[in-house]
Amino acid sequence: MGLRRQLGELGQHIDQDERHLADLSMRAAAAGDLTYTTDVRSPSVWRLAKFAYVAEQYGYRYAGLDPDLGSSNTPLFIFRRLPDAGERSRRVRQDYPDALTGGRLPGLRSLGGRLVPTPEARQEVKLLHARIKVDYAAAVGREPLTKWFLGIPAAILLMLVVNGEVDARGLLVGAGLALGLVLLLVASRWFLLVRQKAYQRLLHKESAQQGNRPVR
Repeated sequence: MGLRRQLGELGQHIDQDERHLADLSMRAAAAGDLTYTTDVRSPSVWRLAKFAYVAEQYGYRYAGLDPDLGSSNTPLFIFRRLPDAGERSRRVRQDYPDALTGGRLPGLRSLGGRLVPTPEARQEVKLLHARIKVDYAAAVGREPLTKWFLGIPAAILLMLVVNGEVDARGLLVGAGLALGLVLLLVASRWFLLVRQKAYQRLLHKESAQQGNRPVR
């Protein structure tokens, strides 16, 4: 699903929230607790980082992963409504009236058929990408590998039985395949953790730089 379609869903959600908040009895209780959740609509987390940047311009700030993955085991990313979300949304819709129908988007520009961050937004998108990567790696890292260590050999053995290849040669090939898949799984988890550490260092560096900047 494209970035604009995903933003279109956010726009519909914003309108729903505005209708809810029009009820004065709900305003005080709900205004700070409204959220929007979405999943990764493509293999690119970078696209989700661009979506997160634009979503914040509309008044919804990235707030991490939903701790409850649900039955689908698909990570859902939470965007929490900011106190000035109504004002932000109205301003963006006024400045970018055709944003969701092919026009300009805040902080993004078209380059070679792709939407890329403008120089002013590039660093913020990069940091959002790092945050999402860290959160996602932490969620994946909590999943035990035991089920895979048991499931992979069992699946390969079942395949051998179904194909009638439960002999010395078949078992040897199956064992090699199972070992290769397990090693690949372990290597991918290790690589994920290494990347997580790299993104954490980037975030810590940015946090330290912000702390050292003089107050104007």
